[in-house]
Amino acid sequence: MNLKQPNKIRIDFEDIQWGDWDYDGCHKVLFNNEPFSGYVVYDRHDNGDIMNEIEYKIGSHVGWENEYNIDGTLIYSCLTVGETSLEVYKYDGNGNLTDHWKTVGDNYYQDMTIKFNLD
Repeated sequence: MNLKQPNKIRIDFEDIQWGDWDYDGCHKVLFNNEPFSGYVVYDRHDNGDIMNEIEYKIGSHVGWENEYNIDGTLIYSCLTVGETSLEVYKYDGNGNLTDHWKTVGDNYYQDMTIKFNLD
């Protein structure tokens, strides 16, 4: 399995707790009663590999949403701030980029990547 940002912490959905509301009206994600930074794995394939995951920063839904095929290849990745998608990447089953687009203007994109230290 070739994970996006393999150096970041990953925990399973079953291991999180829900905290107070954050800036965009969603509950913060907690791990061991602390705001979580890293990826929450929402689903796994039957072989145990990650199917989809969402990145959180200090408990808030900020960062990448990734989807992997059964072979562990990244096939979809979307950079988000809360419920706002900033940019989308789509890949074929071999991991080759097939489509990419930004969903917001360049100024807003730059503001969000700086404000939330997105990588």
